Parts: sequence; structure tokens; C-alpha cells
Amino acid sequence: MIRFRLLGPVEAPAKLPGGKPRALLARLLLEPGRVVPVDTLVDDLWREPPASAHKVVQVYVSQLRKALGPDAIETRAPGYLARATADESDLGRFEQLADQARAAGEAARRAALLREALDLWRGPALAEFREEPFAEAAGRRLAELRLYALEERIDADLELGEHARLVPELEALVEEEPLRERPRGQLMVALYRCGRQAEALARYRDGRALLVDELGIEPGPALQELERAILRQESALAEPQGRPRARGSIVCAVPGLAALLVPLATDHELVLVDLVAEASELRERAAGLAAASDGRTAAFVSNAPGADLARLAAEQDAELLVERLLAAAPCDVAVAPRPELSFEPAAPVVVPFGGAREEWAALELAAWIARAHDLALTLLGTEALKDRRDASRLLASASLALQRFAGTSAEPVLVPPGAAGIRPSPSRARRAHDGSAPARARRAPPQRARARADAHEIQLVVGRRLSFSARRRG
Repeated sequence: MIRFRLLGPVEAPAKLPGGKPRALLARLLLEPGRVVPVDTLVDDLWREPPASAHKVVQVYVSQLRKALGPDAIETRAPGYLARATADESDLGRFEQLADQARAAGEAARRAALLREALDLWRGPALAEFREEPFAEAAGRRLAELRLYALEERIDADLELGEHARLVPELEALVEEEPLRERPRGQLMVALYRCGRQAEALARYRDGRALLVDELGIEPGPALQELERAILRQESALAEPQGRPRARGSIVCAVPGLAALLVPLATDHELVLVDLVAEASELRERAAGLAAASDGRTAAFVSNAPGADLARLAAEQDAELLVERLLAAAPCDVAVAPRPELSFEPAAPVVVPFGGAREEWAALELAAWIARAHDLALTLLGTEALKDRRDASRLLASASLALQRFAGTSAEPVLVPPGAAGIRPSPSRARRAHDGSAPARARRAPPQRARARADAHEIQLVVGRRLSFSARRRG
């Protein structure tokens, strides 16, 4: 069980004193179970140590023992050690998982271990101690460990054929670390496997120009060879065999949406009214998603062009249509952002967010839409919660979760209760719903979670039922 957290703001099982005592604990936890000499601690805590520095360290240790218990910090010549096992520290657990991933042969196992390790991070390590002498070098080391683990996880995901899903994450990583060649090479591979050869080569040229202009050097041999391989279209760059490829569109699982919709799908409720319409491609796309989700029930997301359910139902028998869709899909729900929606480049996708389950699902869907259309994402919160701080914390938590599961960021914005923009216009909402189900369908009152882009709304509708005669699968 993790008791001490360093990968982000420092946390402990009890309230800690601030200032130097807190910094001392962080320094000891960088080497749990190892003796750190008092002289080293003095140098690490003060740029110009006071004459009484050794005695002051003793006082700080006493304060920490009072907060954490007498056995938390042990005195052992020539200094002190923090009594914490690898499992009791998020840093120790991170290093354990990273070591296990290096020893694992299977790509899926490596990716899972590294994803678990990266999930331990809650923000930059040691950022609150940037004034302390030890923090700068230690913070850089930890940041490098995290970045290396992230690159390793991306390599594993590329082996698993996840190149389309990785492109937005890699674009952000390259922007954050423009001089780092490995993620740029990973982005080039992902783009190439998505059929975007010209963009892959453009990323190489951008990186080369940056290295030449800022450092006066050429890209390393590995990146140069990758460019040549793309130009030659070498077979080694092709996506891994054995994984279906979705042609011409992004296909991804939305975990939170799946968790929300699985209970509703037991009776074949169609939860979102805009459905994938290309029946000839549905089976192939569904197979790709089933492989990606390890056979678990999941939502099927596609930006494939096509008609919505209302137009299809007008042309075909509604019950037959639904039966065919359910027979082909790996799950009972299908999600498709309306392809006819156009987005203004400067207008963000806005998610009114209050923490409800369906709003978390809408947030995931909105993140996917924002990435697909290269749009900014905004979380819109209201101060009508218990107080402004609660609302701010909720939005900050959602923004952090978004970075973890989607690799994208969102701007949190607080507005007064009832402010314009919290609710979509009734007329547009009516157009989104009226006639969206076949004439013979019966409706249950829907709950709605909405993502908005300028004047356009993307509707996530929970609780809409369609009546039809179809046997339950499996």
C-alpha cells in the first residue's frame, strides 16, 4: 500500500509540517531504506548552511517523527533513513513496474505495466521544492525516468497497432519536447502507418531544421535512417500483422462511455441516436475494436461519413436495421459524431461539466472529437456547487484525468449559475432529438450530456430505447 507520494505534490499518511521539514522528508524518500549522511542533507537543504545546520536537521527529524510516528525515520550513522519499502512509495512502485516492463516480452504486458506506472504521476515531481538545492537535479532525473517510461509505453502500443490512437498524444509530446528525437521518430512511424507519409516526412524536416538552427547539429543516425526508410516505403515500417485496420477513419474505444452504457445495453437499448451507417464496413470496424478492447463490451466510435439512424429508418425497416447493426457490432451501442457538423477552427469544444457519470462519458467523447478536428477543449463549470473551491477542484481533477486517459488538455472555466453557454439552445436541442428515432420506436426520457462547439452541439443521449424484436446475443 502506497503511504508516501513524491510523483507530484508530496503526500504522507499524516499532515506534514511545511518548509524545510517537508523538504527533508522528500529528500529522504528519494532514497528510501538508505542512509543519507547529515552532511549531505545539509548541503541539499541549504545553499548557505547556517552554523547550527546539523542541530536544525535534528529538529526537523523530530518534527517529522511527531507527525508520522517514531519509527518513520531511523537514526543510523552517519545520518538518517526513511523507513519505507518500495511498495509504500509511489516512486518505488513506479520503478518496480518499470523494471517489470523491461523484463516482460509481450508488448501488451509491457504497455499495461508502463501505463500503470505512469498513472502514479500526479504532476511534476518536487516542483514545490524548486528553491531547495537538491530538487533541481533530482526533479530532472525523475522527469527523465517518466519520459523514458512514456516512450517505452508508446513503443509497445505501436507494436500493438495503436498508431492512429497515438498520433494526437505524440503530436503533443513532440511539441513539448521538440529536440527529443525518439518521440519525433515514433510520431513519424505512427503517421506513416496511418497513410500520412507526407506528414511523417514533414515532421522530420521540422525536427532537422530545429536541431540545425538551435544546436548546429544534424539529426542522429536513427532518425535519418527512419526518414530514408519512409522514402523507400520499407516493409519493416508497415503496421503489425494480425490486427485489423480501419480504413480512412479513427476508431477507438471510450472506456468511461463503455462503463456507463454496458448496464443499459443488456436489453439492446441503443443509447446514442447517431449510428454508424456503412453496413459494409461495420463488421470490419467492429472487429478492430473488439481486438483493441480484449473482447470486453465497449462503445464503437467512428467518424465515418454516413446517414444517421433517422434517415436510414426512413428507407428501411427499423427493426431489421437494428437487428443487422447489433449482429455486426461487438457491443450494443454505437457512437458517431455527426459527420455533417462543421467546426470553426478557433471555436473550442465546450463540455458543461458537473461530475455526473454521463458527463464523464461526454468528456471522453468530446476529447476524441477535439483531437479528431484539432480543436481546443474547454471544461465549463458552474459555481453553484458547495463553494467556488469545490467547483475549481472538480474541474482541475477532470482536467488531470483527461490528460491521463486521452493525452490532451482542457481549459477549465468557471461561470456563475445560469450563465449563457451552460445550456444549449432549446431549438437546436429539439432539432437534435426530434425525429431521431424511427416512427415505431418508443422513447424513455433521455438524460443528456452535451459537448458544444461554437453553435454546434454534439449530443450524448443516455436512456433512449428503441423497441424491436431481436434475440439477445450470447
